[in-house]
Amino acid sequence: MSYKDLRHNPAYTMPQLSAGEFLSTMLDLNRPELAEVAAKLDLGDVPGARDAYLEVIAAGNNGRYYFEVKDVPGLTAYAVSHYSGEEEAQQDVAEADRIVEGDIPLFKGKRVVFRHGSYDWNSWLFDSSQYQLHLTRFVYVKRLSRAYALTGDDKYAKCFNDMISHFIDDNPMPVDDTFRAEHSTWDPLSAGVRMFMLPEAFITFFGSPAFEPEVKLKLIQSFQQHGEYVRKYHASGGNHVCMQLRGLTQTALLLPELKDSAAWLEYAGRKLPGYILENVYPDGVQFEGSPNYHLIVMRELYELVVLYQKLGIDAGEYQETLEKMYVVTMHLLAPDGQLVKFGDTDVQVLSELRNVMSLGAYLYQRGDFKALGHERLPFSLLWRVGPEAAAEYDKLKAVEPAETAACFPAGGYVTSRQGWSRSDMYMAMRAGVGIGGHAHSDALSLVLYAGGRELLADSGMGLFEWNKERKYTVSTRAHNTVVVDGQDQHVRSFHWNTPPTASCRIWDTEFNEAYDYAFASQYGYTRYEDPVVHSRKVLFVKNSYWLIVDLFEAKGQHRYEQYFHLPPGAAAYDSLSGEVVSQLEGANLLLKPLPSGLAEDQLTLEQGLIFKQGHYSRNPVMKRSLTLTGSAAIVTLAVPFGAAKPQVHAERLPVRQYGELLSVQEATALRIVMEDRVDDICLYHKSVDVTSYLDHTGNIISEALLPRKTEPEGIAFAGGSYNRDVIVNIGLRE
Repeated sequence: MSYKDLRHNPAYTMPQLSAGEFLSTMLDLNRPELAEVAAKLDLGDVPGARDAYLEVIAAGNNGRYYFEVKDVPGLTAYAVSHYSGEEEAQQDVAEADRIVEGDIPLFKGKRVVFRHGSYDWNSWLFDSSQYQLHLTRFVYVKRLSRAYALTGDDKYAKCFNDMISHFIDDNPMPVDDTFRAEHSTWDPLSAGVRMFMLPEAFITFFGSPAFEPEVKLKLIQSFQQHGEYVRKYHASGGNHVCMQLRGLTQTALLLPELKDSAAWLEYAGRKLPGYILENVYPDGVQFEGSPNYHLIVMRELYELVVLYQKLGIDAGEYQETLEKMYVVTMHLLAPDGQLVKFGDTDVQVLSELRNVMSLGAYLYQRGDFKALGHERLPFSLLWRVGPEAAAEYDKLKAVEPAETAACFPAGGYVTSRQGWSRSDMYMAMRAGVGIGGHAHSDALSLVLYAGGRELLADSGMGLFEWNKERKYTVSTRAHNTVVVDGQDQHVRSFHWNTPPTASCRIWDTEFNEAYDYAFASQYGYTRYEDPVVHSRKVLFVKNSYWLIVDLFEAKGQHRYEQYFHLPPGAAAYDSLSGEVVSQLEGANLLLKPLPSGLAEDQLTLEQGLIFKQGHYSRNPVMKRSLTLTGSAAIVTLAVPFGAAKPQVHAERLPVRQYGELLSVQEATALRIVMEDRVDDICLYHKSVDVTSYLDHTGNIISEALLPRKTEPEGIAFAGGSYNRDVIVNIGLRE
């Protein structure tokens, strides 16, 4: 039996109090502004008491939201005069018109139609419970309120009035936590989300005659029930608790007249900072190994920071943490404007990502954030920062970010780019611990972009049903990394209650005008009887190519399967050259594995799965399988190109240390010849003992005891002598 079956059974759920009971028992009638409410109740005039309370809210003297009821006429006038012709505003009106007709947007392009108010809030929609959850979280009601502001048409208020009244009547609050673990309309996360999704419409429609007094009070009662429920049953960590306590905070501020509001506000204010510290590493990265959930927790902070500023409340440590998170987001935005799709991250709405960066630009007066945002204050931000912010935003000059590379060692991201234009080359690598089910088994996976396109792709998030497709998308083989002995880097338990992903360590980075370099290790396979440490070095030779070196420390024999995922479309494998190339229009990638000289070195082109916007597509995957014993190195060149495949030649060069020839496991020394250049590159592999990261029990050595990088001495390579572990000599062909 589910909530759908039991929601009207008084043993499991409870209807709302009568208006008189609510007003007399749930409001703090000792507040001076509620004197008229108390007087009407004493006379037994419940409708009069209700209207007196609604007048208190309409007066707008308490500072309860980003804007007050009395501010709505000015906001709507400004919206009409400055934004009515803009695309975002027109989209809001178009979407609102569909919603009025019962055509409701859900998630990843899916919609549901309820004609003539025939709402079914508890159906299993499509192939995932995520769609039903999005129906009852009411993200889409902002379309109605903003269309109302732009047009003044009460049909949008009438739609909201009828919809929310039906929802409240059809979905009474559970009496306890019976349905807490179930994907129902009263799962605590959905309840928490509604607490911050509904207030904008509540305030915007408040003055409309189509928003009936009875429904206004019904929604106020529902806010009170949501607060009570979330306060009892909120999550104990992760992004959920951040959303829930933000919702509790906003409800307490929205309705300070509730007896419980002061206690809710104190509780959320005391607890949320600690949960934010748990969620966000000191370098600003959210701990789930997913840029999407980084953005979600960042949203809870920026919404609260703006609200606190509006209400004159000190945002304290939230502001510093939020700016760090913005910097991370800036570097995780790929050249196409999308967040890189590590972990549970999918294609985003580009204009909304730019809205986020625009808000950061306004909050911190940073031109580099504005360069990734909009030229003028976007329409959606009008409902957060108000018309007075538009002129200030216009004065801020957009400036291209100064840094083209970044390393976040605690959160585990390394990014590197040629520049900040859409066509520039870009790389991002995952080398951190992901906490919770939104992290994939993707340590040392990387994505590559050039020519405005993702050329080495992540397989995406998948839908959250625990089926074969979802199991594939979270697996190691679904990412651009290496599988050892056929197993994932970390062993998942239940879908969501999964242990942290593989331990990682970023050992070194070098960023300069000629090249960017990153070196990291992952320790997921140290659980084997013969432990294996997988390290990856990525060298970006600016504007030309990436050199990827996978290193393995082990004693015995192991099977290594290296995966590189190309975007959906055609690809070809040339068995003579050993090269794999994508065959797309405009921008492509050449993958050139360097021969190992081993008999058991197989390269195949197989099919994978890529998930985007609710759909799975087949894509070509280069899989290289080798059986190696002891320390080993696998070397791959990744070269972007347009229509014509470049001629790329790579040969190994000798490298010596104090006259002794170094093995391929000790150094990767290459001459790379392309049409216009000859590059001599040497990466020395013994500067760091990567096995020292864990002690004999498998625990991480404390930072103070870890050995530091030791630069080599006496390196003889390509006619020169060097005392460094990264040697890049770039030359043009004569």
